[in-house]
Amino acid sequence: MSTVPTTEERKKKQEKAKTEFDGILGEAKAPKGIGEGLSNGAGNIVGGMLGGVGVVVLAPTLGAAAGSKNGGIVGGFVGGAAGGLVGLIAAPVVMVAGLAGGLTQIGRGVAAIPKQITQPKKGNWWNENEGKWESTDLSEIPSQIASWPKDDADILGEARKEAEKGTGDDANNENEGGVKDTFYYDILEVSTDAEPSKIKKQYYKKARLYHPDKCGPDDKEAAEKFKDVAEAYQVLSDPELRKKYNMDGREGLSADKTETTDSATVDPELLFAFLFGSDRFNDYVGRLAAATSALVGDSEMLTAVQLRTLQKRRCTRLAVKLAERLQLWTSGEEEAAKAAWTAEAADLSQASFGSQLVHAIGDVRVKLIFFYIPHILVFMLLFVPP
Repeated sequence: MSTVPTTEERKKKQEKAKTEFDGILGEAKAPKGIGEGLSNGAGNIVGGMLGGVGVVVLAPTLGAAAGSKNGGIVGGFVGGAAGGLVGLIAAPVVMVAGLAGGLTQIGRGVAAIPKQITQPKKGNWWNENEGKWESTDLSEIPSQIASWPKDDADILGEARKEAEKGTGDDANNENEGGVKDTFYYDILEVSTDAEPSKIKKQYYKKARLYHPDKCGPDDKEAAEKFKDVAEAYQVLSDPELRKKYNMDGREGLSADKTETTDSATVDPELLFAFLFGSDRFNDYVGRLAAATSALVGDSEMLTAVQLRTLQKRRCTRLAVKLAERLQLWTSGEEEAAKAAWTAEAADLSQASFGSQLVHAIGDVRVKLIFFYIPHILVFMLLFVPP
């Protein structure tokens, strides 16, 4: 039985929709320069024209269909005529709105030409999501980062609280409701009717708690718990295996917990690395989107604007960390820089699948360097004085 949303819940939904709508409009209102202004403007004008034609064609058809349904042939004729009249009135409005929006975008594009020329010379870059020029001076950023909660609680807080419901101490499995064995549910501290999003969230939380990278390879108790939470997730995240487990318990599953093959159980460290990466690499890749999603239980409370803000924070933090690593090299201490990087790579390689991740990060950065070198050379030729 569906529940009627409270006034507060409706208000939150309205605020979320408004925020996303404003974000979408914000993107459309700020062209980078004349090229983007012309492109956006032409799109608005063509869209308005097509929309006007569509109204003229569809309005009589829809009117006739509605009229004939209620009044037969006569009703259809009247409905079609009324729809045609509405189409003739509405079409010019749609076309004019598209034309006005298009001309506005072109005008904004023309007005943006001076900044399009001067801002790159100042080292600023165009933020397409927010429609504005932003500074790339990393010396200004640390104070900005310091104002952000390390765990982004100002953005994720409400979603995390909502995701916590039905987990931990709130998970009550005394009335199993026909579930034969609650072992896996108890390991993840979720109720037997927990949604997949809560199961993934608890797996992420528990796996990080017992991960060998955190507890060390010699902690046998943590290693066993890490293996158990991975096995629990492997079963409970698969609808068919979960159904089988609920009916028959662990005895009803094959030895490898897949029910279909005789291969070994999935390596718990590989499973976690595949889904969420490694915490030890946070300063190199940040918190992955999959990890954030698990952290909030795949919550729909986060808006598109908030998700973009999280991504911007992630990239900003990584840029500052990268600049710190390059400081030795840029100050002329090349050998010291190489030694520091080699030692750091050796340390990271000790993590679960660390060597593979180090090589993957290196490969990506080399490709990015070769991609951006032509852009950097063009920038220097155009904007950097001899």
